[in-house]
Amino acid sequence: MRAGIVKLFNKMLADQILAFAALLIAACSANNSATVAAFQNASDTKAVDQKTAKAFVCRNANQYRFVVVENPKRKKDSDPCCPEDLNIAVGDKVIAKIELPRESEVKNFSLNSTAQNNSGFAIKVDWGGGLYHYEIQFNFNCKGKRFYLYRVQKDSFSTTDPGRGNFLNQKKSRVTRIEPHLPIEKFVMTAYL
Repeated sequence: MRAGIVKLFNKMLADQILAFAALLIAACSANNSATVAAFQNASDTKAVDQKTAKAFVCRNANQYRFVVVENPKRKKDSDPCCPEDLNIAVGDKVIAKIELPRESEVKNFSLNSTAQNNSGFAIKVDWGGGLYHYEIQFNFNCKGKRFYLYRVQKDSFSTTDPGRGNFLNQKKSRVTRIEPHLPIEKFVMTAYL
């Protein structure tokens, strides 16, 4: 009887292994088909993206997006990680790049938001530490197929009496209008921080 149970167990095990192998083959085949389909769709998307890049109108906020990427070309030996760039992309094409400051250049720098609007977009950043903090908004407008910096608002917060717990209690705001408007290709963020 024991030999019969072992034989039955071996048959069940063999059946399970065969079923698993069949599932594995089917899954690999489906995955390969999905990969081929994804590759074909990616090439279709690239063709559409190139058409979109040629017909780009910067007033249409749906045509472009913001992408933060590391830029290893800007890395210095003293920096622990790669600095980042803010790319403005239409499809797969980068139409503008803004270099974000390194930690070694601007203490506690943070890109807070990018927001598109009817006339272009705004970027909000902040930085500082200890007794001082700064919040800056860069406004870009659209002319034709290009963006231009036209306004910078800087809010400066300082601490008047840290011994009494009055931290960052004094605020000063300054608006700088850029005339003539600065093309985004010439914009250097650290010059306005």
